[in-house]
Amino acid sequence: MVLFVVNEGSGNGRGAKVWKKVEAELLRRDTKYMKIAFDTQNEAVEAAAAILKRGNVKAVVAVGGDGSVHSLLPLLAGTGIPCGVIPCGSGNDTARSFGIPRDPIKALDIVLAGRTRLADVVDTSFGCNEHELTLTAVAVGLDAAVAADVNGSKYKQWCNRLGIGSLAYIIGLFRALAAFAPKPITVTVDGTPHQFQRSWLAAVANVPSYGGGLKICPDARADDGKLHACIVHGCSMWRLLMVFPTLLSGSHVNLPYVTLLSGEQIRIETPNVWLAYGDGEPVGRTPVSAAVRSRQLVILALGSG
Repeated sequence: MVLFVVNEGSGNGRGAKVWKKVEAELLRRDTKYMKIAFDTQNEAVEAAAAILKRGNVKAVVAVGGDGSVHSLLPLLAGTGIPCGVIPCGSGNDTARSFGIPRDPIKALDIVLAGRTRLADVVDTSFGCNEHELTLTAVAVGLDAAVAADVNGSKYKQWCNRLGIGSLAYIIGLFRALAAFAPKPITVTVDGTPHQFQRSWLAAVANVPSYGGGLKICPDARADDGKLHACIVHGCSMWRLLMVFPTLLSGSHVNLPYVTLLSGEQIRIETPNVWLAYGDGEPVGRTPVSAAVRSRQLVILALGSG
């Protein structure tokens, strides 16, 4: 049996519409399935955990965005139970990174075909032994401030209605810049510290893109056993604004105020507390420690990540 965890409110209600199409196709194919619909991520996790304890679940599929997948990671990482995705969120970087199409029926085809690959996950810790698992990226600084603004906004709803969810992150960038100031940070990779003055953001990535297709770490692969960090530092706000268009192609890596690092363990420390977002969801505050958990998640997917 396949368990579908459906976020009907994802993408400003697109989740409910997508599920209607998926369910009709499941019935047409006479496929055995179970559905959980939820109002909060915690409700979804509790309900899914109870069903998984009974056994007889061969895969769990998130019908939603990156946050929906994020909520299921504690239940699935290390268990061998495959995770599928029917994308209908704003950013959909999980689907993008694993070659899962936006078309819900084509995404369902991948789920039902049963083809899998192994993926790393990011184990992040904050404060007093608080842990979160992340699949795409952990962001602090300006990019976390953008995510916070987008998640609490009405313009995100309008962008989703128009089918241009990625535009919400551009709007959020300009709004966040009005209140954000760069600060010094220390990024320690496998025990070696790196100091950066006037840092705008630091992202620890497990896959190439975040924020709706921004190629923050183009060389990142979900199964390479490494974490990849991108730090933007030492530039004016106007130069920073010039960085963001280059994120669409990944050419920012050639700029002198962009530093890329990689390793198995990465720690980010700031003199002032910065929010941290993982998979587009609030996960904690700095200092942040991230460690790769190699090939812990089974993904129903195509492509090389």
